[in-house]
Amino acid sequence: MRRSLLAVLVLLFFTGASFGAGFGLYEFGARASSLGGAVVAQAYDASSAFYNPAGLAFQKGTQFYGGVTLISSKNRWVGAAPIFSNDVFDSKDKIHTPIGVYLTHSFSENFAAGIGVTNPFGLGLEWPDDFPGRVVSRNVDLKSFYISPVIAFRIHPNLSIGGGVDLVYSTVSLERNALLSLDPPYTDPGQEIGKVMLEGNSGLGIGFSASMMYRYQKFSLGFLYRHKVKNEFKEGDAKITLFDTPFKTFIANQGVFVDQKANTEITYPSFISVGTHYQVNEKLGVEFDFMWYKWDVFDVLALDFEHDELDTEVREEYSNSSQFRIGLHYQLSEALEARAGYIYDQTPQPIESMSPLLPDNDRNDFSFGLGYKTGKMSFGVGYMFVDFGERSTVENGEGKHFDGFNGTYASKAHLFFFNYGITL
Repeated sequence: MRRSLLAVLVLLFFTGASFGAGFGLYEFGARASSLGGAVVAQAYDASSAFYNPAGLAFQKGTQFYGGVTLISSKNRWVGAAPIFSNDVFDSKDKIHTPIGVYLTHSFSENFAAGIGVTNPFGLGLEWPDDFPGRVVSRNVDLKSFYISPVIAFRIHPNLSIGGGVDLVYSTVSLERNALLSLDPPYTDPGQEIGKVMLEGNSGLGIGFSASMMYRYQKFSLGFLYRHKVKNEFKEGDAKITLFDTPFKTFIANQGVFVDQKANTEITYPSFISVGTHYQVNEKLGVEFDFMWYKWDVFDVLALDFEHDELDTEVREEYSNSSQFRIGLHYQLSEALEARAGYIYDQTPQPIESMSPLLPDNDRNDFSFGLGYKTGKMSFGVGYMFVDFGERSTVENGEGKHFDGFNGTYASKAHLFFFNYGITL
């Protein structure tokens, strides 16, 4: 009995890390996002501080650029028979608001610097109270904050280099019910015996970025490398509430299933972005980008509880993944620009670790938007539809999920972009 409850508590703690993996964000500027994020070879505005710091060396003056993305996602789960009888459940509606705020300054024709604040890992997912997977996850909220000072040098009229430091801080809140069941989990309905809440703040993680941009007539080439960042969660609060069940006294007497502290760590992966932009004519431009994420850093998660009996390791077994991006922009008038983009995004997650906390899949993203410039000010709006399609943890009639919670997931998301910029 202790072993079964232990497994439940362990699953609670590992969810914080897996959540960040599948919901990494790249939408930190309305123009860039409307172009499908295919902007590593462009130096259009101060959001270059995030997408390619080297591009700042080709910009002039002092620029402020701020924006927000409104994200509405919907997830559906259909349980795998015979245990869950093809039951259908939808996640609750939530709006999430990652930001991108930048301030840059050109000190000379060859040197520029700036700072950006973004939160590339900042979504959440909440399921209804009667959802069978509430013993895996009921509610999760993760926020990360990247504070990134950057510099850029133009070492040739056509070539610049840049880079900076990433100072990263994360917070996480997780809630789920605890299930007492036979091993392995979910082979019978089991008995819900309590509720577990985890809240934690990480220490400061440090990473770096390095980039390059080359421009020649109508052609430009961009490259960005962003190094992995480790966030350590020390002394996180695990609050355990036992329900009034026949097992309550026995479980309480074990002395380990009580409010306590726990430690773990999340590693956000390194990634490379490379792209080429071509200005077809004075109105039309197109860019193709390729991105590669080193997600294999997320293989096994070690968990250190205040009570050593609960210490364990959790398998995730992520693989490296790629993205392919294309963006087109067309100048409708001197002040108005139309934008469109497409992304094919491979998931790093195997079906064995896909869960109600993170139902990830290969994605197809479609985006468009408009930008308006008047004097020194600019405004941008855009929209993106993210289609996850369907993905099941069952293959050839066999459930593959590591913990036996099998079913089919279907997900989609709507993203709305807004920004304001000014050259001072």
